[in-house]
Amino acid sequence: MIIAFDFPKNTIGDEFDHWPEEFNGLINIQDGIEPYYGSAPPSFVDLLHKFGKDFKILSSDKAITSIKPFYYFLETQGPPEGWLGMIDGHENTLLSGVSEKILESVREGQCTIVLWSCNEGYDPFQYEIFDRIYEELESKYLPFDNFIFVSGNLIIDVLHQAWAKVNNQNYLIKCLPFNNEIYDDYGKIQDNVIYDKDSKERDKYFLLLNRAPRIHRMAFISWLNSENLLENTLTSYPSEKLAPYNFSKKSDLSVYFSRMLCLDRKTKSKCLSGWKDLEENKLPLIVDVDEWGTNHYSTSADWLYSKTFFSVVTESIYDDLSVFLDEKIWKPIYNYHPFLMIGCPNSLVKLREFGFKTFSPWIDESYDLELNHGKRMGMVVNEIKKLCSMSIDELRGWYQNLIPILEHNKSFLESDSSEFDKLLKRI
Repeated sequence: MIIAFDFPKNTIGDEFDHWPEEFNGLINIQDGIEPYYGSAPPSFVDLLHKFGKDFKILSSDKAITSIKPFYYFLETQGPPEGWLGMIDGHENTLLSGVSEKILESVREGQCTIVLWSCNEGYDPFQYEIFDRIYEELESKYLPFDNFIFVSGNLIIDVLHQAWAKVNNQNYLIKCLPFNNEIYDDYGKIQDNVIYDKDSKERDKYFLLLNRAPRIHRMAFISWLNSENLLENTLTSYPSEKLAPYNFSKKSDLSVYFSRMLCLDRKTKSKCLSGWKDLEENKLPLIVDVDEWGTNHYSTSADWLYSKTFFSVVTESIYDDLSVFLDEKIWKPIYNYHPFLMIGCPNSLVKLREFGFKTFSPWIDESYDLELNHGKRMGMVVNEIKKLCSMSIDELRGWYQNLIPILEHNKSFLESDSSEFDKLLKRI
């Protein structure tokens, strides 16, 4: 496999001795235009190195003159509005920073552009991703056969087929789902794991970390508080003053309870009261750090897991057309921690398809198949309520039953390369 980069740094003959720090897709980008390309770890090249795959990195010019087929990777940063050119006042489009030489090589069938967007799992309909990609390819007369879209949305291929059917599009690009964060180096993120099967240190029910106040997290923590389920837990949530992003207003929360979660009037009222109590009396909820501006993607503390019996993972996405699994689920697995998920439907299904095991019958996981967002959240709340009704001694016995699953998952996370191997075959 030959991979072309626009910005060579140090070369040995025709090849790079390491990959550049400046990424593809940035040719002729105007001053003041934020570059939306540059990978979040692990990048595609990181993974090729990790698993000892045979590849070459060439400058774009050298790749073109080699006459051999090659790949040109656009590795995205941030939301699709940036890399698709949908932000007001910005003139960049998906391919505006790709040189004409590369585009001509695509037209001739030598180069294949790979749009690598694996660190997020965006809903392609919400962001009009397919529409924008096809419009851009058509405007530059690029063959669809030579464009691949790799997304962290694990149902992107299914959604692409649905979009194609609705739009009567028969000639298609290749859309591939892939989770790159499963292969991040969690040993570097956290160099110590406290794993004592018979630990007497566990004295908190669960771990629930929330830095960014997304509205589904806001709704969920309100619901938990209304059921008095935050006591004796390690739960974080910022106050409005400290939050790194703007809070949704109370009116937005009320609308979300009604329209997206479809809660009945009694449940909605109870949850809104739960939020009022949090806002007036309890926020911020602090666990490990008291600042909220830093994204702690690349950090983790072992004691968070050794003090609690299970994690409640609130994924970045809850009610979109997506299945996306990020570091929030891999960290508990790395730390031998059972978990429940506030995520999109079929998230646990995808985990099992990867080869991981989940926790039925010790956790009722039927919530994962529930498509109604309000019912699904309520089912998770009820399961948490059931677990928190157990005594600490009962939970210690409950945890013992899960040890074979926890050990399998940790081992599998550290050793398996099958998903990357599948991706390479499809590329």
